[in-house]
Amino acid sequence: MLRFFKLLLLGLLVLLGFIVLALPWLLPTPGLDGRIPEQPFPDSGFERIDGTNLHYRARLNLVSREADNSAEGQHPLVILLHGFGGSTFSWNATLDALEAEAYPVIAIDLPPFGYSERRGSGAEWAALVAGLVDRLAPGHERVWVGHSMGASVAAAAAAKDPERSQHLVIVAGWPERRNRGSRLRPGLMATVPSIGRWVEVIAAHRMVDEDRIRSMLASAFGRAPSEEEFQGYFHPLTIPGTATALQRRFDTENQSSSEGWQAVPTTMIWGEEDRWVPLSVGQRLLADHPDLRLKIIERTGHNPMETEPERFQALLLEAIRGD
Repeated sequence: MLRFFKLLLLGLLVLLGFIVLALPWLLPTPGLDGRIPEQPFPDSGFERIDGTNLHYRARLNLVSREADNSAEGQHPLVILLHGFGGSTFSWNATLDALEAEAYPVIAIDLPPFGYSERRGSGAEWAALVAGLVDRLAPGHERVWVGHSMGASVAAAAAAKDPERSQHLVIVAGWPERRNRGSRLRPGLMATVPSIGRWVEVIAAHRMVDEDRIRSMLASAFGRAPSEEEFQGYFHPLTIPGTATALQRRFDTENQSSSEGWQAVPTTMIWGEEDRWVPLSVGQRLLADHPDLRLKIIERTGHNPMETEPERFQALLLEAIRGD
């Protein structure tokens, strides 16, 4: 009888090992067939910063690499940072509007989102975006704009360089870091590749699900997304390695800090009917930091730059100009 139980235990251990180490490689990952195009958008560019290949979109016709802030009539450089699951696509209308007003502007894909490299390790987001801006437009004063998750990245970047940070604009987000780390121990996926593979398998069946993404966008937008909007969000999520890199990235981001952002003049823009990051969050920030300015867009959800672009752009330009 004892021998039987030993054999049973051994069999269970072998089965467990097979499930953890081998099974994920035998399971399909339907839908994870996307790729990073050579030129995702007409205004796209790629730069390798601290070992990570970043995708960005730039309208820098008024900015030269050698220019400094003394150029006559020069506007500050506006940097746009998307939220969780977003990308530079989220800023389509904002890029056009700022360019029309002669503002140099850069939108950046935070890795592993959008078309940036699927790399979860390396420098924190704030250091990566600051490094890219320093390379593309050195010497310029900056206006940092962060949506949702991107608000804390914008705040951290502004806090690291308050002298050149002219303004911080928080769009439906929280400027201070929150613990978004994975439930997996840091480094576990790097040492046990099958764990990372399990993440990809689960993502293929949950994160890369068309109905699920449409439903999430409808919740964020406050209306059904158009087909163009859906594809703009969905395609980057189908690029292999996204989910695994994201789990690793959150371990990196938990070590970073946005402390000191309050030293930069800050405006908040919020949708009145935001169900993802409710307006009450912005009101609480205002109560804690009375020097902030809160601008509310009525009858609008979590993504005002996409669902109410004209009203959003008017408030953004007011903030940039200090009106």
